[in-house]
Amino acid sequence: MAATKLQGSGAIVTGAGSGINLAFAKALYDQGCGVLIVDVALHRDAVAWIESIRGSSSKTKVVFHKSDASKWTKLDEAFDAFADTFGGVPYIVCPGAGIYEPSHNGFWRDDDVDDHYKILDINLLHPIKMTRIAIRRMLRHKSPGIICCVSSIGAQKPSVITPLYHVSKSGVSNFIRCMASLDEMAGIRVVGVAPGIIKTPLYFDHPEAERFIDKEKDFMLEPEHVARAMLAVCFDSKYPAGTVLEVTDVDNWREVMLLNDPGPQGRAILASKKQEALSDVLAILEQDKQ
Repeated sequence: MAATKLQGSGAIVTGAGSGINLAFAKALYDQGCGVLIVDVALHRDAVAWIESIRGSSSKTKVVFHKSDASKWTKLDEAFDAFADTFGGVPYIVCPGAGIYEPSHNGFWRDDDVDDHYKILDINLLHPIKMTRIAIRRMLRHKSPGIICCVSSIGAQKPSVITPLYHVSKSGVSNFIRCMASLDEMAGIRVVGVAPGIIKTPLYFDHPEAERFIDKEKDFMLEPEHVARAMLAVCFDSKYPAGTVLEVTDVDNWREVMLLNDPGPQGRAILASKKQEALSDVLAILEQDKQ
């Protein structure tokens, strides 16, 4: 079903320079969907993939547009870049760019140079604003579409170690649900995924986050597993608009319920060494007493 709908269409995917969003971009490309990758840089894996398809006989294009998802004007410009490159508006919009708290300034590091938290700008405000821009663009072109956001199982459980990350993902999940009726009102379908622990540069290119993982013990999914779930939640009619699809095992997904949800299930739900970082918080609390 996805292949039929995607052939010859186009997508904007933020954060597709690496990880889950790169895997999603690859999955879209494989279905004949052109992709505008919007990110601050391309990971070496993305560079290698784009080089590998450069000489392909496929008419489907993948184009990198360097941009900062935390800047609202840049989000609008991404749609302009899509129109210039592919024409019209994208059928798929994935505001997937995200960062993790230990690797960037967060609640505890407290070394802000601006009057805001960039993790909230990117993880929460960027998907909200990009959705608003996408709605306007799609309606002006009388072109229905799909918006697929990326939440996390962190939306379902608290952590004193990474509170802003969990807050941001909780906001994304509830935003997805808030947009459920948009499908009926405007023909624009907003859905999302809530992945568990994934083998991505978000962990392995950042020592501050990598130390949360026990590589011998913890079960981690590949980004491609999440990409398959993203295609499913976008196109499978059994998932209604507003669905937040938990992805914590290989091809074994479940809808996260708004009320009385049992919490994350599956194997990829635990970074077993994360609690060791509680010592960092305790040390900061001691410093605060000085």
